[in-house]
Amino acid sequence: MIVRTARIVVVAGMVVIGATTARAESKGCEKIVAASEQAGGSLSADELAKKLNTDVQTVRNCLDPKAPKPSGTPSQTK
Repeated sequence: MIVRTARIVVVAGMVVIGATTARAESKGCEKIVAASEQAGGSLSADELAKKLNTDVQTVRNCLDPKAPKPSGTPSQTK
């Protein structure tokens, strides 16, 4: 009985952590897209990563036109 309860608590904790991480990544992309638009698209992924103190791959993933954008973020279609 105790083991079953402990498993339920662990699974619930993992779900909460996963949801929080996904929300943080979404807000991170919003920040990256906003910074890119503010710069007029003139900054490279390396420069944006340095400016925002994040890794370059995250910036590239957020700015990739094929990647799904978080809701509320303007699309970058031309």
